[in-house]
Amino acid sequence: MTSIYKNILFFVVVTISALYLHNNLIVASNIEQFMPGNIQNENVKILINQSQKGSFANTVLVQISGSNERGLSRLSRELRLNLEKKINIFDSVVNSLEQNNFENDILFKYRYLLHDSNFDVKSLHGSFNQFLSSFTSNAPSDFIDYLLSDPQRVFIDYLSLNQPKVSVMMKNGVWFLDDSALLMVKINSKSDLSQKDIAISIIKREFASINTDNAKLLLSGPSVIATEARVNIKDTIQYVSIALSVVMLFVFVFVYRSPYLLILAATTLSTAILIAMTLTQLIFSQIHGIALAFGITTLGVCLDYPLHIFSNTSTTISAKTAVKNIFTPLKIGALTSVLAYSSLLGTGFDGFTQLAVFSIIGLLSAFVVSVYLVPVWMQGYKINKREVLTGRLLPLIPKILISFLIILLPVSYLSYQDGIFDVNISQLNPASEESKKVDSKLRSALGVGEVGHIFLISNQNLDMTLKKSHEVEQELTKLVDKSVIKDFTGVSSLLPSKKMQEKRLENLPSEQMLQNNISLAVNGLPFKKGAFNNFVSDVENAKTMPLLAQKDFEMSFMKGRLQSILFHQDGNWYSLIRVSGIKDVGLLNKEIDDSNILKNTYYSVTVEASNIMEAYLKETWFRLITMLVLIFIAVLWFSRTNKRRIWIFIPVISSVLISLSFQVFLGNSINIFHLLSLLLVVGLGFDYSLFFNYESTKSGAPSNSAHAVTISAITTIITFAILSFSDVNILSSIGQIVAVGVLACFIISKFISTPTLISTNRL
Repeated sequence: MTSIYKNILFFVVVTISALYLHNNLIVASNIEQFMPGNIQNENVKILINQSQKGSFANTVLVQISGSNERGLSRLSRELRLNLEKKINIFDSVVNSLEQNNFENDILFKYRYLLHDSNFDVKSLHGSFNQFLSSFTSNAPSDFIDYLLSDPQRVFIDYLSLNQPKVSVMMKNGVWFLDDSALLMVKINSKSDLSQKDIAISIIKREFASINTDNAKLLLSGPSVIATEARVNIKDTIQYVSIALSVVMLFVFVFVYRSPYLLILAATTLSTAILIAMTLTQLIFSQIHGIALAFGITTLGVCLDYPLHIFSNTSTTISAKTAVKNIFTPLKIGALTSVLAYSSLLGTGFDGFTQLAVFSIIGLLSAFVVSVYLVPVWMQGYKINKREVLTGRLLPLIPKILISFLIILLPVSYLSYQDGIFDVNISQLNPASEESKKVDSKLRSALGVGEVGHIFLISNQNLDMTLKKSHEVEQELTKLVDKSVIKDFTGVSSLLPSKKMQEKRLENLPSEQMLQNNISLAVNGLPFKKGAFNNFVSDVENAKTMPLLAQKDFEMSFMKGRLQSILFHQDGNWYSLIRVSGIKDVGLLNKEIDDSNILKNTYYSVTVEASNIMEAYLKETWFRLITMLVLIFIAVLWFSRTNKRRIWIFIPVISSVLISLSFQVFLGNSINIFHLLSLLLVVGLGFDYSLFFNYESTKSGAPSNSAHAVTISAITTIITFAILSFSDVNILSSIGQIVAVGVLACFIISKFISTPTLISTNRL
């Protein structure tokens, strides 16, 4: 293919890719894609899915601070009123346990099926006395009217029983935690990622419009954390890109003395990223922010390809000739990097598969551009670079001793450490530690969203699911009585089974009996005759109504509460029961083991997810070792005529061990992203080791390989050192492991991979 056709093809590919991304790019930030998709236990899969997509996924926790109680209460009430008007965006806005217009809710007429009630004279008399207390305490008139229909407060008791168990204070009629007002906002359950972002923006805008007290707004919850994570990832990519650009500018102006080469290197890297983004978006319909950030930083290795070409080009050697001279190590380096990321394919984690695809496509794109287009763009271009000298070559015996030490010492150190691996599922959360703490504090205060010890009941029949849930809750009630747990939240009190509803209907008194009991109960109390006619009428109407069904909650403000613990999926009904206030986990486990009903329905999402992560860590180690063996075989095959190539492998193994040891030395546990980062260390390690090993110059003489590898190491170490300070813990982990690993790889390769002192001539 002629030069002009190569350039035309390049322009067409870049243009199509850019246009496609402009119209179709979607960047996700939830951790769902980094959860396994091949979980065998269906119930565990359901629980993990619910923890990411359940009712709480659309909840925004709002904290208002920085003003006096009166001002904060005003802001809380006004913000609630403003947000409630946007019914297409928000399902509910709550800032207290008080609800207005109880009798207008569809569930109100079903109250005698929903909750136990007592109609004997003594109970009614107590209810009427409580009524008088509300009247004399100047309760609102609409509440007094409500009590005439529900003097026993049956519906209020039902709502109270099924509200979150909050640990907040009520001040001026709204929730307070310490010196802050709290609200709980639920975004429309059908909202997609962009609509959630809009909803969060609306909350901020509405607050700004009423904030005359210079108060502060703090938002939390899964949607908010996802938005924050996207912003943090974007900011991280930007400042790492800026840092890399500054370093590259210095390198190409000072070392290569050519701004034109900077343009070529930037073009190679940008093209690799562009094509990788395009094909990844095309394959997966979106790109996860972590995969994008990790992939872009990973593709920093792509700079090595044009750097090697530039360093091997001179005033006497053209770029085309340089490519021919270094094609073998360049090809092996690209192959080892591709093999490294191929180990992530087929893991069952869509996010990691996406990351692997992104990296492989980017690496191959950069290789093709470097080998086939960079020489075209450099036709007739000569380079007068600043030289880098070959280091001192080591004799054979010192090389062997050093090789043993740099492998043996980190292996010994790691073998004596306990619990160095982190299998906590929270490691996958891209939110900052500060955001996690705030979110945990607010969730604890409002009694929502914590995933701990869960009982899961499932059946194709809804009523059978409700019946089994009731049986589990009866067992849990015994644990409450024994003080093993403090409380639990289940569906039985929210939507009773048909059997329970029928039982409550049977216990309703006849109209005449109720009238007689009311007459006796109001004796001596200042109530007019017929004051409770609506009460009598509602009890009588309850007898002829159809039993309450799950679909009846669609128009109720308790809809979201029901959806969080009862849902339909893949032909089955699932009921979740959460326990709280566990006094002793060991005692709880013992009680569960002693009860077949509890044992057969008990799950811990945290434990189950940690087991999955532990299994994946083991699989990743196996894949990493297998990949290293395959790469070792590939290196030997390509270099089978030269025995000194065996030294190529030593720096790679030792740098992996040293980077892991350094993390443990700092007190950090090794998580899955540390292991994934090792793939980049392996790829760069082989690249450095290969080119140092192919060195043919004498000790102290100018070296093209040392020139390219030194520049690559400097840019990579600086870039990933900056990344290690990211607020996104995942990106920080990546930065730490790569910066240390590449530094170790560079130093060790320089002394170990280079030819020995007795063998300096190219074989």
